[in-house]
Amino acid sequence: MKTIIHTVSIHAPPSRVYQALTTEGGVTGWWSTKATVDAELGGLIRFTFLGDFHPHMKQTTLKENELVEWQCVEGHTNWQDNAFTFALRSPNGETSLRFVQEYAQELDDDTYGTYNFNWGYYLHSLKQLCEKGVGTPYQAE
Repeated sequence: MKTIIHTVSIHAPPSRVYQALTTEGGVTGWWSTKATVDAELGGLIRFTFLGDFHPHMKQTTLKENELVEWQCVEGHTNWQDNAFTFALRSPNGETSLRFVQEYAQELDDDTYGTYNFNWGYYLHSLKQLCEKGVGTPYQAE
């Protein structure tokens, strides 16, 4: 099973990053401009992108300002049952974000490469949103 890992330094407090990961105003500011969020533990975040890529993420762990975990429960075959972890640490009032995507099924290397590249782009968007107030999310119709 393959895993994608990214570590990002964000010059903003963990509370700002946590809000960007757990609220509708947050996720639409960095990942897709069209999403609905059931904010409670076990709630779904439904994202709209392009083609068959519309992941629905169940919020499986919510530890305020420390940890957010999602599981893809529908909306994209390659991500079905994948686990997504956003671990937040706070050295010196800033945030160190460690992102991990664990795949439930094996995919070909080119597909992993595409997903890895895209996560780099969107985690940079998250960083920009938290630091400057404006990210570069996918512009959903």
